[in-house]
Amino acid sequence: MLTNPYYKGSVRYQGVTYAGAHEAIVPNEVWDQVQTVLGTHRSAADATQVHEHYLKGTVFCGQCGSRLLVCNAKSSQGTIYPYFVCASRHGGRGDCTRQAMLIEQVERLIERFYAKVQLDPETTQAVSAMIHARFDEMMAEGAAELADLASRRTQLEGEQQKLLQAHYAGAIPLDLLKKEQDRITASLETIEHRITAHHGHYADARANLDDSLKLLSNAADLYEHADDANRRLCNQALFRAIYIDEDNDVRVGYRNPYDGLSLSGLHADALSWAAEAKKMGQARTATKGGPLVASSHLIRLG
Repeated sequence: MLTNPYYKGSVRYQGVTYAGAHEAIVPNEVWDQVQTVLGTHRSAADATQVHEHYLKGTVFCGQCGSRLLVCNAKSSQGTIYPYFVCASRHGGRGDCTRQAMLIEQVERLIERFYAKVQLDPETTQAVSAMIHARFDEMMAEGAAELADLASRRTQLEGEQQKLLQAHYAGAIPLDLLKKEQDRITASLETIEHRITAHHGHYADARANLDDSLKLLSNAADLYEHADDANRRLCNQALFRAIYIDEDNDVRVGYRNPYDGLSLSGLHADALSWAAEAKKMGQARTATKGGPLVASSHLIRLG
């Protein structure tokens, strides 16, 4: 029941989710929070259920891509050392030669990696300004369509009034009035939906952009001071997977929209854009941002 999109006002048909005609039972933000919690539990599951750790389900072998499992090794003195081991090698599958890693070592590697994830204030501001400017540009491109929709809405509302007046004057029978009113009402609803969707799409995308950049600008600090449960959430919010290579380098697969916002090329382009805008006295105004802006996952921010 908790995964049925009907409760947030959507319907699913043949694997595709559509906006429903019914009123949402729960707000979108509540639905998203529930899915985050459920996803945390699902992705934390792996073959070894005896040992728990906040990195389970998030870290993978950098050599073969298999999940890393938690294992405890006991020394001859009885001291227990918790390790991450490659699931493929542990299960005797494939030819992976990845050695076991102390869990504490993996924790430190990921903590240090977060320093690379975190954006400095100048870069954060530049990326935000550049992408917001691109949003302004995209909204301006849709202004003509919005004007046409508003004009059509006014025309249809005028038709409604004329039909009512004609009916009251006895010129139009009730059945024809009802048929025409149904047609006009359906058209008005479509227009209102398109206008609302246009504004809502960009409003949601802008809010998502600001929230995402806020997390990136504080990622290392948040992770350093977070407890285990919130470290798990940070990792799962930012990354699809964290790979630990043989030489202890950390590679990650970012989740949307961080896969676009974390591009070093985008950062360089944003800093150049901001410097040019400042020089011209046009910071945060609509301008052509270059190919990196066009490819910076703007649509997926919504």
